[in-house]
Amino acid sequence: MTESAQPAFRGIRVIVVAHGPPLKGGIATVALDLVEDPGLNAEFEMVFQNTAQNDSQRGKFAVENIKRAVADAFNTFRLARAGSVVHSHAVQDPWLVAWRQVCIAVAARARGARVLLHNHNQAPYMELPGEYKVSRLNRWAFALLDKLVQANILIAPAGEPNIRKYMPTVALPVIANSVVVETVPQSSAVHDPPVILFIGELLERKGIVILLDALDQLDAQGVGNYELRILGDNRPGLDLLKDQMVNEITARGRGDTMTGPVSRTEVYRHLSEADLYVFPTFTEGQPFTVIEALAAGVPIVASNIQAISNMITEGVHGRMIALDDTPGFAQAISELLADPQLRSQISQANRTLALQRFDRAVFRERIAELYREHGRAAQ
Repeated sequence: MTESAQPAFRGIRVIVVAHGPPLKGGIATVALDLVEDPGLNAEFEMVFQNTAQNDSQRGKFAVENIKRAVADAFNTFRLARAGSVVHSHAVQDPWLVAWRQVCIAVAARARGARVLLHNHNQAPYMELPGEYKVSRLNRWAFALLDKLVQANILIAPAGEPNIRKYMPTVALPVIANSVVVETVPQSSAVHDPPVILFIGELLERKGIVILLDALDQLDAQGVGNYELRILGDNRPGLDLLKDQMVNEITARGRGDTMTGPVSRTEVYRHLSEADLYVFPTFTEGQPFTVIEALAAGVPIVASNIQAISNMITEGVHGRMIALDDTPGFAQAISELLADPQLRSQISQANRTLALQRFDRAVFRERIAELYREHGRAAQ
């Protein structure tokens, strides 16, 4: 529902505070998953507070951002009421973002609502325990939030020791991101020729150069019986760094492998036809593309970073390769291309994992438990 939710609804009111469309990304995806979920809407009065966001100045100390933070807090105060739950999504770092969360929490508590935060930052899930560091202003904001909110939801267990360092008393439930697994067609992972898939932003930090280098090595070794598909928005003029990567992909003779922007339905179609999902990324929080590949039963070859190693197991769901290890990626891709029986076995394991850990039904029930607990507590 939107802010015009039916006033006669007698269930617990939940205000989901997050930046949504026209912005994209993990926060917008999760927020829309919540407010559009039929099961949650049947039990709760779901209200979406789509926060204004100055995208070009995101997270920076700017007058426009301060005005928007105040406006967001005012709108939260207007929508919240005693017995309601405010579910606020943010990266919680840098400090201005964290203090915006403080403003929203104060506004919600002033109305008698309970507050659940949802941490979408990459850093706490990437850094080793105790190595996540924030500024002094950020620490002060975390200290206040530790007293103001009832829980700070994390997307992976790796974030717990890093957030606990700054929020010593608040509950830190772990609830993974999700997809509706049954809507994702399953791949057999056995096609002729096998399809290698990349899905993501066309940026260097996603490891595309490593993928291209690894495939060049395979071509030089005579392992060329595959089809590469690169799914990502390659329209010019949107981002200078993206334009540079598109130019490099084209210059290296792989320009025709780029699909351009595709719908979610088309992403799922490509996954259903894929034999490998290769993701040599450098930094992630909990990537939806890995969840979608699991749901489609596609074997994964990905960087061995904490965010992904918390999601899949080496040798069971694919291969985990050290950061920036081009020969390692080339070898893993080659071995899996040569073994369709192993790909089929991994495919079944991946679909099973998706149903157990990353299905929308699991996500919905965990979230609903928190809404019930804190909605009742606030009434």
